[in-house]
Amino acid sequence: MSTVAPNSDTARSSDWAFKQLFKLESKCRSPTPALQVEAIGEFPKLLDQFPFPTLVSSAFLKLGDLFRSSPNSLRYHIAQVFGASQQHLAQITQTEELLKRILVVLYSNDPIARVLALRLIGNASLIFAKFPEAQHSILLRYQSSHPLEIVAAVQTTESMLSYSPEFLEVVWETVLSKADDPDVPDSVRVQLIRSLQHAAPNLMLSTLLYSHCQHWACDTDSTNIIRCAAMDTWKAIIQRHNELHA
Repeated sequence: MSTVAPNSDTARSSDWAFKQLFKLESKCRSPTPALQVEAIGEFPKLLDQFPFPTLVSSAFLKLGDLFRSSPNSLRYHIAQVFGASQQHLAQITQTEELLKRILVVLYSNDPIARVLALRLIGNASLIFAKFPEAQHSILLRYQSSHPLEIVAAVQTTESMLSYSPEFLEVVWETVLSKADDPDVPDSVRVQLIRSLQHAAPNLMLSTLLYSHCQHWACDTDSTNIIRCAAMDTWKAIIQRHNELHA
């Protein structure tokens, strides 16, 4: 099914757009997985063509409902839509309701489902970053024993910090603890250390970070990749401070 409207003013009305949305929703409920994936992939096209708040909000809420009730194979594609349509997220008028649908999955007993929920929240950090419910939920995921979930939590934290630097105060102790943990893979520790660059606007956290970066850079047990991450992070902090006080 094509979501490209015929070339007329009537066809491009909101009525036509909502009809296409309802068709996509129906197709998403198809018993045929291939048709479901195809329908989910059509959402960005429809949103690009009709980027007005009522349609955008309705479409994302429907995706949220689908994410809550679908198998992980479809959740993956839904999370991808949130990433592909980030330019429309700011027009959602029922953000809290959408978040509630995603958090149901994040609190499930399925670690892969939780990973996909983290990916989606990361893709939608623009609208979710300042919600305490989202911040607290991500913080809890650091307690997981599932390696993919830890990686997803780190990546989502990085995305959230881009839109809400204040979030660093919430995750500060947890991030430092994981960054210091030699049992955590270096690739994850590097991401954690680099995420601490968001401490730049906070003088107290920046001061605390200096001693940690010094430790990571000088510790004989640190690998080269950890040392480089520590030095790069501190350089970024200094550069940011110079920019703020120029």
